Amino acid sequence: MEAICVSYIEFSRILATVASMVITVGLYSQATKIWRTKSARDFSALLVAALLLDEIAWLNYGLAIYEWPIILIAALNIPAVILAVVGYLKYRKCSND
Repeated sequence: MEAICVSYIEFSRILATVASMVITVGLYSQATKIWRTKSARDFSALLVAALLLDEIAWLNYGLAIYEWPIILIAALNIPAVILAVVGYLKYRKCSND
């Protein structure tokens, strides 16, 4: 049986891709939760702003270095973050208590 040898850079790419997919699912899940419950009680303005800035920065970085996986993940995440921002602004004062 032949051993599979993966370089550190390739392993890092795989790990980053898997982590990015998990973050994407999480972002859409949270955005959906805000709109479904009509509550953004568990979010802070700082978190929402940080998420938006983070995704814009990653998209910019991916474009700067022409790295399509970074561009793709950021492009997929930005709509989720925008949904979360809009939901936060609309429902930040609401509570389901």
